[in-house]
Amino acid sequence: MRAHRFVKTYTLLMRERAAIYCRLSWSPDGSVEKVDRQEEDCRTTAGRLGWTVSEQHVYKDNSASAWKRNRKRPGWDAMLAAIQAGEVDKIVVYHGDRLVRQPKDLEQLLSLADQKRVQLASVSGVRDLSSADDRFILRIEVAQACKASDDTSRRVKRGWAARATKGLPVGGGRRPFGFEADHVTRRESEAEVLADAASRMLAGQTIGGVVEWLNKVSTTSTGGRWTARALQHLMLAPRIAGLIEHDGRLHEAVWEPIISVEDWEEIKSLYATRAQAYPYPGRARRYLLAGIAECHQCQHGMSTKPAGGRNRKSARIYVCRRCMSLGRNAQHLDEYVTSHVLRVLNQPDFVAELTADTDPRLGQEIVTLERRRDQARRQLEDLADHPDIDPALIAKSLTSFSRRIEDLRSQQVASTKARVLARAAGIDRAGWDALPVDVRAQIVRALFRVVVLPTSQRGPGFDPSAVRVTRRPLDR
Repeated sequence: MRAHRFVKTYTLLMRERAAIYCRLSWSPDGSVEKVDRQEEDCRTTAGRLGWTVSEQHVYKDNSASAWKRNRKRPGWDAMLAAIQAGEVDKIVVYHGDRLVRQPKDLEQLLSLADQKRVQLASVSGVRDLSSADDRFILRIEVAQACKASDDTSRRVKRGWAARATKGLPVGGGRRPFGFEADHVTRRESEAEVLADAASRMLAGQTIGGVVEWLNKVSTTSTGGRWTARALQHLMLAPRIAGLIEHDGRLHEAVWEPIISVEDWEEIKSLYATRAQAYPYPGRARRYLLAGIAECHQCQHGMSTKPAGGRNRKSARIYVCRRCMSLGRNAQHLDEYVTSHVLRVLNQPDFVAELTADTDPRLGQEIVTLERRRDQARRQLEDLADHPDIDPALIAKSLTSFSRRIEDLRSQQVASTKARVLARAAGIDRAGWDALPVDVRAQIVRALFRVVVLPTSQRGPGFDPSAVRVTRRPLDR
């Protein structure tokens, strides 16, 4: 008899087990206070109905939209899994629109309710999801909520577009590096760091080297350490050049640019070029000719290793790790190539050639053409269904813009290399030694091809005939 009562009581309790679901679409400071208030009201409602709620069946989605179709809601997914597993058969929410705002989500819940006879309760009342009348009312409420969200989204988008046209920032998010929390006022101390980082990149310093330098002089806007990804995100954002991008268009911003549009375009080109040549940005460089000096036999870039023997703690040699056919004292080879570099950088004819090949207007011309192309695309899309407009003509017009832009970008690559060399033109030995090693390596790579040949010389010293240093043309 007692066993029968226990089973009956346990079965009743199991039937009364409920889940609480709380959601807040957006919390600017990451606060969970409002979600906790929802939970408190839901617990009061569950207690009034005699439903039991365990801690493991309280599901929260903070800063998660139920209207966006592609937004993930971990709490929602976990709750559905608990219903499917038979852990709960009741749901308590503060309001129905906290649970679903898309008809597809409601249908997913109703499909599950067909199997598990789920009840839904909120502060305003209880719905039986197996009842046809309650389903009808819920579908109407969700459709209204979805329309309200669509209307709000349309108004917000229109407002963002108006702000972008006026040169004001679009959207929220964390404080961008170089600016105050209002996203408009420049924080000059950070802006100077950002401008210096851009100058280092344009001078030829590697991404890894710039990141290493940034971590010595600053932190990110959130106080964290710099990474190659964080630097790339910052450098490719139009904000740094005093521009705003919205809906595929660029607008002039109300703040002063940190770097010029021309420099921004060159940095974009630099990232695109390096992404093709070097998928991994690599560590900060330590040795001048690592990866630049080539083995004569397999044309593979040479790397360094300790010399071994008594000098293993100090001396290093460049070696080819592919064929292991030869090695060279790193210090001697660096000195030899450096003497060639300084000689060329101080030739008047070379400096004149650099000036003739550098066109600082390329970046601005690319930006102008991109704007014209986007404007033409929008205009032609409006005329696409016009009976007198030939679709082939539309495609040809857009292709001509793209072809011209690609042509300018190819010129920009050569111009970027010339600007790297122009920054070092006329430099003396003290100035050369003061440059970061990866900037020096970039200059060497732009000027020369260095091939290491076999030598019969043994013992100390350096054999110049065992190295072939060949000038590269500027247009390569």
